Amino acid sequence: MSKPPSPERRSAMRIISAQADTIRRKLDPKVLERAKVVAEGGEIYDKAAAQKVVADFLKAKTRRDGGLFHEELKARLKGTKH
Repeated sequence: MSKPPSPERRSAMRIISAQADTIRRKLDPKVLERAKVVAEGGEIYDKAAAQKVVADFLKAKTRRDGGLFHEELKARLKGTKH
């Protein structure tokens, strides 16, 4: 069995814990959740960024089909045929 922590260590841990709590209260909850996901090895899905990438692709100047690709994609996403 390990011996109990010394009073100095307990005091230092209380101070560190209080400081960490103060920092957590100042953080945006969304930022804290994202950090937790990353720390656990997960990936963060940013829906707004994904939508922007797709929208930019659909609006790209390289798409010269008069919007057919866009319409077909929307139809397929809705589960219907174009």
